[in-house]
Amino acid sequence: MESSQIQIRPLAWLELADFLTLRKEIESEAEHLAVSQGERRETVLHVAAKMLLTGERTSTLVAVENGKLVGYLNTIFAKFRKLRGNAYITMAVRDSHRGLGIGTRLLKAAEDFARSRNARRIELEVFGKNKGAIKLYERLGYEHEGLKKNAVQASDGPDDILFMAKTLV
Repeated sequence: MESSQIQIRPLAWLELADFLTLRKEIESEAEHLAVSQGERRETVLHVAAKMLLTGERTSTLVAVENGKLVGYLNTIFAKFRKLRGNAYITMAVRDSHRGLGIGTRLLKAAEDFARSRNARRIELEVFGKNKGAIKLYERLGYEHEGLKKNAVQASDGPDDILFMAKTLV
């Protein structure tokens, strides 16, 4: 399987149920997400309402292989005028599809979209033990900006949260 067979595009309204299923499956297999299996209880109606209420300030990109969602990246643009040049992202890819360049493609698409919205920077948080994600972010030019020590209680012990960002202009 190659990353070129994977399409990166905005989430369609009709895919909300599939998106929730993907998120639930990723949360059940991933150790390096803030949400653990079973903690999130959002319905399709709840997610649709959030999308309508946040409108232009949020965007979800999905990675699709043969019609099946395999990853996603959420972008949230700052609400307040003084912070409007900032975009915050969260990303997750199925375990089975990591290491194929999907994260790179999602990030580059999000950066292009953020630039089109005149964002000057993209920021994110990542668990300190998530070495693969940190390596990806560093390779794409994200810089370390801060650290919350022992902020997470993971199954294998305490972990840090790293703050990273990339200037887009």
